[in-house]
Amino acid sequence: MSTPTTEGQTFAVVRELIAKDHAIAPETLTPETPLQSLEIDSLALIELIFTLEERFDVVADKVPDDLPTLGSVADYIDGLVAARMAASGDATPAA
Repeated sequence: MSTPTTEGQTFAVVRELIAKDHAIAPETLTPETPLQSLEIDSLALIELIFTLEERFDVVADKVPDDLPTLGSVADYIDGLVAARMAASGDATPAA
């Protein structure tokens, strides 16, 4: 559920954070990369979501259980950004 204003941008941020935190070459990370293959457990996922909340100026009420890939994490954040923008009438996403 990516919005045109953040499509790709959110995944780029997710990739940057994961590459930095896990010492992985960013070009090896794709939207289809499973979190499990990166050994990202539920606690690490929550920490990642918190970091993304701050970066994109959104609030996740609850981290969903169905975020199996890096792309699904980016899509989840894109959904939060779209909801924030719709609620505020803001046309510019935070990054």
